[in-house]
Amino acid sequence: KNAKQSQSKNEKAQSVESKLSQKKQQVKKEEQNSPQKGKQMEYKTLRKGIKYIDVVVGRGPIVQDRKKLRVKYVLRAKNHMNGKVIDSSSNFGFRLGKGEVIQGWDIGMEGMRQGGIRRLIVPMQAGYGNRDIGAGRGADLYFEISVLSC
Repeated sequence: KNAKQSQSKNEKAQSVESKLSQKKQQVKKEEQNSPQKGKQMEYKTLRKGIKYIDVVVGRGPIVQDRKKLRVKYVLRAKNHMNGKVIDSSSNFGFRLGKGEVIQGWDIGMEGMRQGGIRRLIVPMQAGYGNRDIGAGRGADLYFEISVLSC
């Protein structure tokens, strides 16, 4: 019985890996055929100097002001790709627009959809001011945020 359960788990894991591999190949093919190919995606600037770029546009509901949402995020110093990780969470909950998070999030997450992934560059005036939270005094903060539910 245990051997059958183990075999079933292995089959499920292989199936998930196969689906992920297929999805990666599909995304790669779409990128190659994209009219944006070769163009650098550009950040859009919001009020208070917050910049964002959607890595993945979600297909779920749009986040609502004053409503509870759950996100996964990584905060880095210097840049999104290889900057030192300062903070992260795989399941962080808050209400958008209520001041429960820094202004950079309240402003920068507007319009996101569930399932979306967005990169935010938050300047000190929309973040933690002149405090050093691990990136240096007054440094820009580099977040990658995924909306899990809203």
